[in-house]
Amino acid sequence: MAAFAVSVVAVLVSLASLGIAYSSGRRARMPVLQFMWGNGPGGGTTRPVWWLVNVGTGPATNVVVAQAERTALTRGLKGEEWFNPVLVAPVPAGGRLPLGWLDARQGGLGASYTDAEKHFYTTKCGDDLSMFFVGLHLPRWPLLRFNGGKVVRTWWHVADDPAPRWSAADVSHVRRRWWLPHRFGISRRLGGWADPVRTYRAQ
Repeated sequence: MAAFAVSVVAVLVSLASLGIAYSSGRRARMPVLQFMWGNGPGGGTTRPVWWLVNVGTGPATNVVVAQAERTALTRGLKGEEWFNPVLVAPVPAGGRLPLGWLDARQGGLGASYTDAEKHFYTTKCGDDLSMFFVGLHLPRWPLLRFNGGKVVRTWWHVADDPAPRWSAADVSHVRRRWWLPHRFGISRRLGGWADPVRTYRAQ
């Protein structure tokens, strides 16, 4: 009996060690994006713009920046409606990216992005506050063509189209998987058999 108990304890310790090692590895590659208001790319007297700054330890890829009238800065979508999704370039650790198409006054800003293993992360900004979440807590817009058109615009085409608002989405436009823990929002990873994009409905 004592030998069995020792074996069980050894197995539990091994599992705990694996979990800690996996968690540490994730943190070592975790991107964390923050919105910052400051001088434009040229510095000096260049007009201020919004920046996306990576204060994490890994590159942020598949970055989508969106706007909202307001954000509660909480997990999930709840009563938030997000619109104007724009796909921007990857942001390396310690790097920053100007968001020149955004106005000075914004009710709410959000960014969804993935790490090297395609795990989702989300940053929400509003009322001069920023919140970081693990998982996808913005709508999941299709990054490629959807029904023959583009839902998410690329950053270099935003200025070419004068439309003031596009691809508005809220909680009714995506179906959340019942088995997914709430801390991951509507998706934990990019792609997979349970991809929420497959249930996306354009407004």
